[in-house]
Amino acid sequence: MFAFLIHPRVLTALALLLAGAGLSITAWQGPASAMLVPRIVLTIWCVVALAILIGELIRRVPVKRATLTPLPLLMAAVLVAAIATASLGFLIPALPLVALTLWLFRIRRPLPLLLGTIVIGGGLWFLFHHVLMIRLPALLTNGVI
Repeated sequence: MFAFLIHPRVLTALALLLAGAGLSITAWQGPASAMLVPRIVLTIWCVVALAILIGELIRRVPVKRATLTPLPLLMAAVLVAAIATASLGFLIPALPLVALTLWLFRIRRPLPLLLGTIVIGGGLWFLFHHVLMIRLPALLTNGVI
């Protein structure tokens, strides 16, 4: 029974539920007007995480063998990119992150990898910066990058 409870899918659902609950506590202590959308999103997050946790506990999938997944690498890369965004701007950390994500999705040929990185990373920057008029962190003081 204990081996079933430490199944990676159960632990992931439990971690998502705990993270959502912890963030919800912070969101519910903030001002009412500014925190309406985060409160709604975190409530949905907690409900979905609880449903996944209950579903995984009901399924009782046996643990076959441990396999390595690229998810921890991607999570670490997102964390590094998020921290680097404060000092390097949005575009410079986003491009390697998009390239790594495409690589993990098994896009290995150089031309599609390069084009996908430029289109997705640059397209996100263009969408937020020029279309939606949401100013992203900039590397240069003139706001070009």
